[in-house]
Amino acid sequence: MAVASTSGNADDGAAAFASSSTAAPSPTLYVKNIEGKIKKPELRQQLLALFSTYGRVLDVVATRAPSMRGQAFVVFESVSFSSAAKRGLEGFPFYGKSLHIEYSTGTKSKALLKRELGHEALMERDWERSHTLVSRRSEKRDLLSQQDAEEDENTTVQAQDDEATRRKRAKLDKILLVAERIPATIQLHILQTLFQSHSGFVDVIPADRTQQDDPKQNNDDWTAHIHFDSKAHAEAARNTLDGVQLDPLYKLDLHFV
Repeated sequence: MAVASTSGNADDGAAAFASSSTAAPSPTLYVKNIEGKIKKPELRQQLLALFSTYGRVLDVVATRAPSMRGQAFVVFESVSFSSAAKRGLEGFPFYGKSLHIEYSTGTKSKALLKRELGHEALMERDWERSHTLVSRRSEKRDLLSQQDAEEDENTTVQAQDDEATRRKRAKLDKILLVAERIPATIQLHILQTLFQSHSGFVDVIPADRTQQDDPKQNNDDWTAHIHFDSKAHAEAARNTLDGVQLDPLYKLDLHFV
């Protein structure tokens, strides 16, 4: 999963970027037409989960300034990542509204930020970024532990050459995630767009109606089976996309069969 430094007081980042429909490709994307009632912490978290499927995100900047409501900046590690995200997510339904995405221009100026926002705002930004750094280190340790565990499992599987092991590996090769009670307004191609940038993704297939006998599920709701080529790839996608808000009332809820 991509790691981001999502600035706690994001007013500073917005002052550092400009946007233009004719801007040259940039690692920073200017995202607009966002639902204006979303709270900033939730907005940053959801944008991070959505955009990090296309590459490593360094920062997500949203501002509380009235003139910038419904807008945000997403900073990628490279232009190739930002370009892929721009192509893949232009028009993507996010909290019921279609995202509009442009490349951003401009550079960060601390002097300009201090003049426009004041010294206190800059101090708050620096403190929250240092707090985020601690969280990133903890997340990195957890990720390394998970990778070590997966490597140990793979080594054990490779060392065994009997029929039982082959059957187990064949089962893992057909691993799938399930998302249930998906509103009819969220169509199949939306989920395909969301998952296609993940390694090992195979396809999204709607479940048969006979498999959807769920008293909690409306007649128009549907269930999706998201197929991956391995358990590790499926887990990585689930860790990134579970809980992504696809419309005002629905968050993606992923689980294994």
